[in-house]
Amino acid sequence: MKVASRFMTGALAAGAVALALASPPATAAPSTGPGGAVSAAALYREAIATTRSWSVHYVSSSAQSTTSGAKVSLLESGDAGPASGTQTVYFSRGTSNGSITIDVIGGITYVNGNTNGLENLAGLSALQAAASAGKWIDFATTNPAFSQVVAGVRSRDIAQELALTGALTLGPPRTIHGVAVLAVEGTQSSAGSGSTRTGAHPRAVLYVRAQGRHVPVEEDLVDAKGRPTGALHVTYSNWGELVRPLAPLAALSFGPVTTT
Repeated sequence: MKVASRFMTGALAAGAVALALASPPATAAPSTGPGGAVSAAALYREAIATTRSWSVHYVSSSAQSTTSGAKVSLLESGDAGPASGTQTVYFSRGTSNGSITIDVIGGITYVNGNTNGLENLAGLSALQAAASAGKWIDFATTNPAFSQVVAGVRSRDIAQELALTGALTLGPPRTIHGVAVLAVEGTQSSAGSGSTRTGAHPRAVLYVRAQGRHVPVEEDLVDAKGRPTGALHVTYSNWGELVRPLAPLAALSFGPVTTT
C-alpha cells in the first residue's frame, strides 16, 4: 500500500520520506444502486471519506528496487481505526530481514520488533535497536522523530495513502473474491511507489464495492495494459470492525510521553 512504501527509499531507515499525496475532498458522494450512473470522481470521494471515518483491516505487499539496486520487499497487515490502530510490518532486503509491530493508542504509540526491524523500520540506532529488541518501547504519537513509524496506522493515514493523482477514469467492472467492484483508475505519486529513479507516476487502480457504500476492496499498481505489476497490492476487508489495541504492561519510553 502505499502504507508499506513509506519505508522504501534508497536506504531503509529513519530518513524515509512519506508519500507526497494530495488530500482529497472529505465529502462523501451518495451511494448508488446496482444500475445507477456514477462518475470516477464520485466513487473516489466516497471511498476516501468512508476510509477516513471508518475502521478497516488491510493486507499489503510491495516490492521495489532502491537507488543502489537492492530489491526490497515489504509485507504489512493491520487494523486501522480513527484514533487507534495496529500494524505488523515485515521487510526483506537481500539476506537481511526484520519486523516490527506498531500499536497506536490515541496519544501514545508502542513498538516492538527485532533488531533489524527496529533499526531499519523504526529508525533506531544500531545500539538502541540491539538494546530494545523484543521489548516494547513507547513514545508520544506526535513525536516528530517517529512520524514515519506512526504514518499509515490509523484510518486517516490509510485514506491519505489511497490518494490518486491525475485524471480519474472508470475502468471495467469485475468481481473480486465474489464481490462486484468498480474500478477507479488514476496515477500514484512517485514518492514511495517504486519509480523515484525515473520520476514517473505509475498507474494505479482502486477497486470499490459496486453496490451500497463504495468502500475500497483492493488496490494495485498496474502497467500500461492494466496488468498488476506486483509493485503494490493491497486488500481491504472487515469495514466497521472494532479496533481497540491493548497497551502493553511495560514499555521503554523514548522521549516525552503524553496522552493529550
